[in-house]
Amino acid sequence: MKEDKTLLFNNVNQLYHTLTKLGFRTIIACGSEERMSMFDGTSIPDGDGVNALPEVIKSFVDSIEGEIQFFPCDMYLLSIEALQSLLHQQPGVPVDHNGREQYTLARTHPEWKPSSKPTLREMFANFSRNDMSEYGAELTNFNRPEQLHALNKSNQ
Repeated sequence: MKEDKTLLFNNVNQLYHTLTKLGFRTIIACGSEERMSMFDGTSIPDGDGVNALPEVIKSFVDSIEGEIQFFPCDMYLLSIEALQSLLHQQPGVPVDHNGREQYTLARTHPEWKPSSKPTLREMFANFSRNDMSEYGAELTNFNRPEQLHALNKSNQ
């Protein structure tokens, strides 16, 4: 992306404040200890030697008890309606309007203890799938510079 997605549009802090106002305990997986002060609220760094996203998720889940609703830092189009729908979904993996499984928006079971798996697909293989196609492009992740460029143009 050539930019730190966690800092774009102040999205992480905005999501934190929205979730807090809605009464949800919110913890930010911030990467390294040096990044903890970059975000409002409670942040926890990734574990030692954690690099890949499945490792980050396992480290995070291993340090937090109970059910977890994940939100990635790059859901820039998420409306309050989509957000609330995700917060009320059953434990599982949302499926977007293109049939893509959105693992970084998954809701875990309180007793889930993820095993070390090399891919998110394998890590979440036993989760049910939740149809969230009604929210269209709102569940889009931004992973390429041209996606961000298009978003910036639409916000002007």
